[in-house]
Amino acid sequence: MPDVRVDESASPAAHRAGLITALEARRVDNRFHYVGERASRQWRGLAASHSPAQDADDGVQAYDEAAMALITALPDGRVHLIGVACGDGMKERRLLGALRTAGRAQISATPVDVSLPLVVAAGQAMGQVPGVDATQGVVVDIIAVPDLAPLLAPWLPGTRVVTLFGVISTLGPDALSAGTSLLATGDLLLVSANLLSDRPGARDDVMAQYDNVPTREWLHTVLEDVGLNEVGDIRFRWDESPAGPVIVGEVTPAHALVATVEGITVGMPAGDPIRVLQSFRQTPRTLDHLLCTAGLEVLHLAISPSGEEGVAVARAV
Repeated sequence: MPDVRVDESASPAAHRAGLITALEARRVDNRFHYVGERASRQWRGLAASHSPAQDADDGVQAYDEAAMALITALPDGRVHLIGVACGDGMKERRLLGALRTAGRAQISATPVDVSLPLVVAAGQAMGQVPGVDATQGVVVDIIAVPDLAPLLAPWLPGTRVVTLFGVISTLGPDALSAGTSLLATGDLLLVSANLLSDRPGARDDVMAQYDNVPTREWLHTVLEDVGLNEVGDIRFRWDESPAGPVIVGEVTPAHALVATVEGITVGMPAGDPIRVLQSFRQTPRTLDHLLCTAGLEVLHLAISPSGEEGVAVARAV
């Protein structure tokens, strides 16, 4: 594993300040879900068991199809893959493997995430692909620092391939700017999104991926990390937002609670809902519109058999 650079936005002080601000607004934003060792480990297990993106009969097919479209669009020469909000880097590792299988020889890869444990795990995963040079990982809060270009300068030669897998689903469409900030003309971006199919029962099927015991255990761990114990049951519901349909997870404490973040306390009144999760959904049309509005040329959109996972390949023009 190469060295890891921790940006000021992901420092303990910045994390503390951001978390306190969120708690005062009765939220535990998604960007805080993966920072702790225990929570990040639980999330990895949860994603492996419940995410369509890791289902070989469903989401994986969309990622593999998008990888083939990417390889077709790539010019000759060196490739530098940057995984933005890469999580554990398993999707990036699969993409790197496809590039190597296709005969690409000069490949470097950089993991970027808000979680130090996940950047370390992703760097190890990327570096396990033979012939791939894993460069210095970057720990950064892309909500606080949407322009990532200065953090990854100087640019390595060749074509940049930036991945933004699952990010606009967990952080919202505005997170797209973190990926586009790294693109020069001709560079390529892979974006995945959780889709909401129009088939009957689709909303119930999607809800089942969240309204389950492992997800509640993970989110309770996130709450416990800030001293919110015995908060009660986490309930999930569909909501509508300007960015489209969103699944919301909330807990409403029956009695007053106090969250403690490194000695700083935030009171939580009884009966006041605390939002602990939100997950945005797109359609193929809204995903295409989002990318075109960002000034990108959409080359391909792969959709999984269930219609719940979409992976777009776009080029900076």
